[in-house]
Amino acid sequence: MPAARTLAETLAAKQREISVAEFFERNRQILGFDNPLRALLTTVKEAVDNALDACEEAEVLPEIHVEISKEGADRLRVAVDDNGPGILKREIPNVFGRLLYGSRFHANRQSRGQQGIGISAAVLYAGLTTARPVLVMSKVAEEEAAHVVELLLDTQRNLPKVVREDLQLWDRPSGTRVELLLKAKYQRGRQSPFEYLRGTAIVNPHARFVLTEPDGTRITYERASEEVPKVPTEVPPHPYGLELGELSSRLKASRRATLSEMLQTDLAGVSARAAREVLEGAGLKARDVPGDVHGEALERLLQALHTVALVPPSADCLSPIGPVLIKRGLRNVLGDVRPDFYAPPVSRPPRVRGGFPFLVEVGLVYGGGLPVDQPIQLLRFANRVPLLFQQGACAITNAVQTMDWRRYGLDQRGGSGLPVGPCLLLVHVASTKIPFTSEAKEAVAEDPELDKELTLALQSAARHLRTHLSRRTRRDQAEEKFAIILKILPKLAEKTSHLVGKPIPDLTPVITKIMDVVNVETTIATEGARTVRAEVTNYTPRARVLEAFVEMPAEVFGAATFAPAPDGTDPALGRAWWTLEKLAPNGRERLEVAFPKGTEVDASDLTWYLAGVDEAHLLGAETLPGDWDIRLPRAVIEAAQEAGEPLPSPEEPEVDYDAAEASEHVEEDD
Repeated sequence: MPAARTLAETLAAKQREISVAEFFERNRQILGFDNPLRALLTTVKEAVDNALDACEEAEVLPEIHVEISKEGADRLRVAVDDNGPGILKREIPNVFGRLLYGSRFHANRQSRGQQGIGISAAVLYAGLTTARPVLVMSKVAEEEAAHVVELLLDTQRNLPKVVREDLQLWDRPSGTRVELLLKAKYQRGRQSPFEYLRGTAIVNPHARFVLTEPDGTRITYERASEEVPKVPTEVPPHPYGLELGELSSRLKASRRATLSEMLQTDLAGVSARAAREVLEGAGLKARDVPGDVHGEALERLLQALHTVALVPPSADCLSPIGPVLIKRGLRNVLGDVRPDFYAPPVSRPPRVRGGFPFLVEVGLVYGGGLPVDQPIQLLRFANRVPLLFQQGACAITNAVQTMDWRRYGLDQRGGSGLPVGPCLLLVHVASTKIPFTSEAKEAVAEDPELDKELTLALQSAARHLRTHLSRRTRRDQAEEKFAIILKILPKLAEKTSHLVGKPIPDLTPVITKIMDVVNVETTIATEGARTVRAEVTNYTPRARVLEAFVEMPAEVFGAATFAPAPDGTDPALGRAWWTLEKLAPNGRERLEVAFPKGTEVDASDLTWYLAGVDEAHLLGAETLPGDWDIRLPRAVIEAAQEAGEPLPSPEEPEVDYDAAEASEHVEEDD
């Protein structure tokens, strides 16, 4: 008789290898496919992220279409196509039908997709819920026809299963289209494809997005920039933050002949001088073989790398949005909200965590159509991708909530939690390796270095808000004072003149001494043509060269006539402007905009802006919004500088007329 199997042998016989696809099939919630609403968003997100990465690597302006159509009671067909470089036929099955397959995981540079899971996970979910193959059509520039592949993902082997292959003519030079049928539900809201594309358009203003919803509604986000972002350069890891095991692996894998060469070539920020100091501090020789360093010598080397002053990490491996494009993106997408104030966006210098460079960017807008009695709108982004789920578990949210926003002019009960007010806050973390809390990539994990940078960036943006609110308060007080003076002084002068028997004097010099402001008074006349008049009066003791702007709906701009003729116009944006040269103290200038009788326009439809005077000395008009790409005439700049007004010079690439300071690098608040 054969010997009876022991319990250990019985248990051992049941053990077998589990493929990564099989694991995620049973734990799909880890990847963001735990309910129909979230599954749809994750599918769209992964497809669009891949499309953006492909277009930017090919240095083409992205044109991305997302179509969502209903097929059955609980099924949706999702189609996403782009104008990228396309995918080679032999790579299509692996890219879409194999988990943990990709080209970006080992590349030390910023990209949206890093793990090789995203789009293949969507294929996995589609096959799991509908048992239908995914259709992929891709065309490269060198070929005349597009390759069409239908495939499924074999979960037990984590390999693609091709169902059909074909060729098809496609009227575009190159690109990729993927169609998936999955169990999903479409519903507009904060966690929907609509909101995801809105956020993506803000931080990717160089891309054009078209979304077709299941009911046929078509939403288009036009690009606000014609400049393709710089493709990040792959760089070696920085020694700051390296762990002992990772350093050991890199030493053993290095092909360099000497340790000195390895430190300078395979690690970032180590110059020849720094390499000598590191080796001296570790008690090692420059000619030592990298693979022979282990034990105590390895620990001494790591300690020396962490203590010697090294060159800061390069930003070449990162692709930050940048202050200019943050403002353009917000302006382009917010549309009718029309915030009153755009704070100069903050872009912090690169830092290192775990050997990987990262940086933090913050944009802030205030007022306009934003709700006053609700918590601020917080838009979280990682590597230009919106984070719509797990807000409470995100390091970005925690950094916002732990700041005392009451110091900066926003309501916040108890000094913690999301503040309340008409404010929108954009926070972007860019890194070669984002520390996500899970494979679903929906929240950023806590990290001391990251938390510090988030706090510094938020404090910088908040200081600009505090300055703006303080100025607005002073301006409101000045307007109230001005209204009282204009009401009381004429009556006082009239009665005094009547008593002494003399004519009523000109009160303009008196008002000038009291107020020290430039006032813009707007009136409207409706006899015949509808005419809006703006009278600019210089109630300051010095002559001023001013630039006046009027903005109106673009659809009525073509019907407008101006007096005097403007120095420039932009019909597409509904803008006209005049240079008011040497407006003397107590001097006045009248500007008129007339519309034909019956034109649907009111004085409130026109917004007047003035440049050449500080916000604290301006009444009845606005300073130029910080997101306008305007270069003022040199005469306006020079006159403002002579008067001591804090206007930037025309040589600066972007001007922020509504900000007290333009510095992007800040120190921590006291």
